[in-house]
Amino acid sequence: MKRRAMPRLKRAKGEITVSLSEMSQEINLEDYLGREPTPEEKKRFADLAIDTIVNRTLDGQTINQGKFKPYSKAYADEKGVTQDSVDLFREGDMLGSLRRNAQGESTKTVMIELDNSEVPKGYNHNEGDTVKKRPWFGLTDLEAKTIARRVKGQGRQRGTVRLSDLREQLAQLGVQQT
Repeated sequence: MKRRAMPRLKRAKGEITVSLSEMSQEINLEDYLGREPTPEEKKRFADLAIDTIVNRTLDGQTINQGKFKPYSKAYADEKGVTQDSVDLFREGDMLGSLRRNAQGESTKTVMIELDNSEVPKGYNHNEGDTVKKRPWFGLTDLEAKTIARRVKGQGRQRGTVRLSDLREQLAQLGVQQT
C-alpha cells in the first residue's frame, strides 16, 4: 500500500537555507513575540527550538508531522531495530550539532543551524540525496508559535516526559540501547 504524502506545513517566519554547504533557519521573533526580543528570550527560544527539532526527529516524525520512511531491512537488522523505528540516530552527532548562531542574527531574529561538519549528512537525510528522503530540519510556524508562548511564560508543560527525552538522556550518559 502506497503512503500518501503529508501536506507541507507552513515554515516559521524568516529565512531557511538547506544546501550541501549550509543548513540554517533564521526565525523572526518579532512576529511571534509581538515586539523585539530580549537577549534572554532569544536564548530561550533557540534552546527550545533545538529541543523541538531533536525530539521530533527522535520520535520518528518529519517536519510535516508524518512518519519517516522506514529503514531498509538490512539497515534495521544491523541497527537492531524494526524498520519503522526511524529516528535518524546512530553514528556521528548530526542532531547534537544543532546550535544557535548568534553572529548570524539580527536584533529581531534567532538563527538555528547545523554545524558545518554535519551538513552533508543532514542534507542527505533531509533531501533524500543518497538515502530515503526524511525531512527533519527546521521549525514550522505552529512550532514557533508554541515556543513563543513558552518563552513569554505561557503554555508550560510540567511533568511531561517523552521517549525522545529519555533516549537523549541515555545517550548523554553513554548507556547503550538494546
